[in-house]
Amino acid sequence: MERRRSKRKPVHISTRIEAHNERYDGIIENMSEHGLSVETDAKDLLGNSSHFNPGSEYRLHFQTSSGDDIQLHCKVIWSYITAPHGLKRKIGVEIIFPPPHYVDFYRELQ
Repeated sequence: MERRRSKRKPVHISTRIEAHNERYDGIIENMSEHGLSVETDAKDLLGNSSHFNPGSEYRLHFQTSSGDDIQLHCKVIWSYITAPHGLKRKIGVEIIFPPPHYVDFYRELQ
């Protein structure tokens, strides 16, 4: 049985990832109080895939439906290219010191 610090909630939120002076677009697929699962086009990351190796850190930005900007400092826990043709990259991240406005946003999600 999986043990997590907090429950995952399914979402579909556009996000921007900033790593090593590069920017990538993605979709947050689910979130918890301490982590996120993000999907992005692998074509953007194939040449820079080492940026998303476990342990790598980056900034993730998204906007809530109410228009609030949220910026998170994240660390990659896992990363893989999806089958069958490597069209997408999935990234699981831990949020380093989740800011209070993110925690409030997460707790208000249904």
